Amino acid sequence: MDAWSHETPILLILSPDARVEAELPGLLADPGIRHVAFPPLWALDKAGVDLAEALPGCRSVSLETLEEVLGTLIRLCDAGQLDALVRKTWQQVDERVRHHYLELGAGSALASLLKLGKNTRAIEPPPMFVRDRVAENGFDVQYRLEAGAEPFDWTAPAHEGTLTVFPFDPAGAATREEQGVGAGSGTVIEVFAYNAGRERHRAYWQGVADAKGWTLHDARG
Repeated sequence: MDAWSHETPILLILSPDARVEAELPGLLADPGIRHVAFPPLWALDKAGVDLAEALPGCRSVSLETLEEVLGTLIRLCDAGQLDALVRKTWQQVDERVRHHYLELGAGSALASLLKLGKNTRAIEPPPMFVRDRVAENGFDVQYRLEAGAEPFDWTAPAHEGTLTVFPFDPAGAATREEQGVGAGSGTVIEVFAYNAGRERHRAYWQGVADAKGWTLHDARG
């Protein structure tokens, strides 16, 4: 089993009335979180989202600027921006990549065209391709809890984790479906942790969820 459990994230599901950009600074400022590392302002440049231009007075992401940065990011990552990103990327990727995505859900007619080597640029990008664009453009915040009794492994620190918000899909529709969680409007924060410390991270965020009236979901049970 991999040390880094990407396949089964812990989901911290906020209440529908909670704004993640307003809540996240407080969560990260809690004494239980010992250290934090934020992404740069240009983290989503590759998705065509220019935060530096949108926030000319902001020099970096910090606890003090996080609410403004994340709120602006979610506002910029609207349906139109996602559609533009998906269509641009679909045109740029290798033909074999498009074939791969199309074959995942291809019907018989489309499968026949693919076998003939048809150029697929004109075909509508399938849902899985859209989901992957959402997933690869998350807003990742690394954090560390207090070091525990586990032997320190610098390649996979047990007290280290990552919180991920997906600006193109804050409510986590794809994540909810993949993890068997019902549909909802509350923002989903994915929590990733190394297996050695996963239960400690789960317990920490369960305490946060209980205090806030939120939901914590773990596909591992």
